[in-house]
Amino acid sequence: MDCRWAEKVAEKYLEENSLLRLPVDPIAIAEKHGIVVQAKPATDVGVSGMLIKHGDMFGIAYATHVKIEGFQRFSVAHELGHYLLPGHYENILPNDGVHESKAGFFSGNKYEREADHFAAGLLMPRSLFTKEIDKRSSGYEAINKISDICKTSLTATAIRYTQFTSEPIAVILSADQKLDWCFMSDELKEIGRLDWPKKGQIVPKDSVTHVFNKNIEYIKNGQYEAGSSSFIDWFGGNRDFEIEEEVIGLGSYGKTLTILTVQKDLDELEEEDQLEEIWTPRFKR
Repeated sequence: MDCRWAEKVAEKYLEENSLLRLPVDPIAIAEKHGIVVQAKPATDVGVSGMLIKHGDMFGIAYATHVKIEGFQRFSVAHELGHYLLPGHYENILPNDGVHESKAGFFSGNKYEREADHFAAGLLMPRSLFTKEIDKRSSGYEAINKISDICKTSLTATAIRYTQFTSEPIAVILSADQKLDWCFMSDELKEIGRLDWPKKGQIVPKDSVTHVFNKNIEYIKNGQYEAGSSSFIDWFGGNRDFEIEEEVIGLGSYGKTLTILTVQKDLDELEEEDQLEEIWTPRFKR
């Protein structure tokens, strides 16, 4: 399901309303449309946001149990997506009531996925986001700085970063010793002959992430660790070389973000593959 059209709707909205600058304020946009925005109690967990409808009036409530400003801003932008995207609130709220959302690009519900993509396009519009990428190096340093500029969470920024960077990079979310998701840049996908890390897969035991996730205080305190790990441990296949591994604890979110960057020259890697193919014996039956 390609939901990128929803990103374009958000970016067009910013252009048409002279709001194409960073950071974008989703609460101000909501209030411009007469939508009341309120924070939910921190004790109310499990839902990232709500769109509330009463007659012709709308309200947005956003989660505060995750003490991350970027997460909260994304939740508001997500609900704005339900309000501004064609056909959304007509389908999810045909009558007065409350629609509850759980932000996450892996939702099976098309309306939730589209609202997530709208939020990404609204808070991190492509034209401005790519300019910020071009100003910086790569990996955590770049993602963290762009996160500050956009006022978005590290996870949302990292996912967006993989869409537009020219670096061979993957970002992975994990909890305990299991993977939640993995996003890879196009440059990394082009390496070929690799296995996409999947939800529920065990974190490689020789990785920096494995050691990091054993210490809950690292996660709570938002600690950063860097080192190297094995390409084959993370991506399978039959080619092995060192990759850079950066790990960041996500505080009250209770999870870990891992950034994997391939520093090996990709042209050299391609030449090695070609040589291997040439020298691989071929036998007739």
